Order: sequence, then structure tokens, then C-alpha cells
Amino acid sequence: MEKFLARSISIIFHPLLLPTLGLLLLFQTDLYITFLSGTLKQVIIISTFISTGAIPALFFLTGKTLRNGVESWEKMPVQTLTYLISGVSYFAGYYLISKLPVAGFFNAIFLAGTLVLVALALISLRWNISSHMTALGALFGIVLAIMLRLGQHDMMLIGLILLAGGFTGYARLVMGKNNPAQVYAGYILGFSILFLIFNFV
Repeated sequence: MEKFLARSISIIFHPLLLPTLGLLLLFQTDLYITFLSGTLKQVIIISTFISTGAIPALFFLTGKTLRNGVESWEKMPVQTLTYLISGVSYFAGYYLISKLPVAGFFNAIFLAGTLVLVALALISLRWNISSHMTALGALFGIVLAIMLRLGQHDMMLIGLILLAGGFTGYARLVMGKNNPAQVYAGYILGFSILFLIFNFV
């Protein structure tokens, strides 16, 4: 039962789904961009899901086949390749979003996401850092930075994000996918990059 719950939590807060879930969450708050039309929000959500979820997922499902078919990649971990392809996909999302009339905030999200994925790719060559916790740390970093910049505070939202991070970290430990150091390091990595970018840039 415990492992079933852990697996369910890992699926709900999967890194491929979290960018889309995070934007949906932000669109339901008064923290930012509440003036956008429903159609524009839908375009942003769909573009985000395709570039940060669907395309990386397709590569992940075929990653081993691609790796075996390209001799120069044979010694590179599939996980690292997945991060790199995801980074390229994020950058494609940045290009799509840049065509919209309110692109600045979302461009920053995609560029920051690309930076996080490059960092994960490099680290994963030597160490199995938790991508789940990196994604949740990034979500907390961006929300906290926005709150500080706007002078607004939503303690319930902060509490929900922290709880999601706590449950997900516990789930990764229960499933044996990461050790405590990898869980904490992932969260700190994601939080640091997104918080610094959105709070000081």
C-alpha cells in the first residue's frame, strides 16, 4: 500500500507534468497574469504541455532504441539524453511562446527550465539527482519570487507546494529511486535557479 501511494504521488508530480500543472495553478491565483483572455491561457497551456511534457515523453519512451541506434551515444545514459532532448524541447517552447503578445514572463520560465535541464544533464552523468524534487523546488522558487516581487503573500499556496515537495521526496525514498542527499540536492537546485532568475533578473 505504501509503495502504491508513493508511485501515485510520483506520477501526479512527475517532472513532465509539473510545468503544466504549475501554470494551471498560477492561472487560478491573483499573483500574476490574471488579465489574460481564456483563449490566450489555453494556447499557453497547450504549448507548455507539448514542449515540456509530450515531446520529452515521446523521446523517453523511445530513448533506449534511439540510444542503441546511434553509436556515438552508446555510452551516454538514457536519462542524460532525456534531459538534453527535454532542454531542446523547452527551447522550442520558448520560441513558440515568444510569438505571443505577453511573452516576457513565459519566456523566462522556458529559458530557466532549459538551464535547469542542462544542469540535470551534466549532474546525471555522475550522480542520480532527483528530477522530481528539482521540478518541485523550481515551482516553489518561482512562486516565492513572484510573491516577493509583487508584495503579495498566499500562505495556503506556499503550504500546498511545500507539502507536495515533502510527499514527493518521501515517495522517491520509499520507492528507492533516490537517497536523501539526491532528494535535497534536487530541491535546492531547482529552487535556487528559478528563485534567482525571477527575483533578480
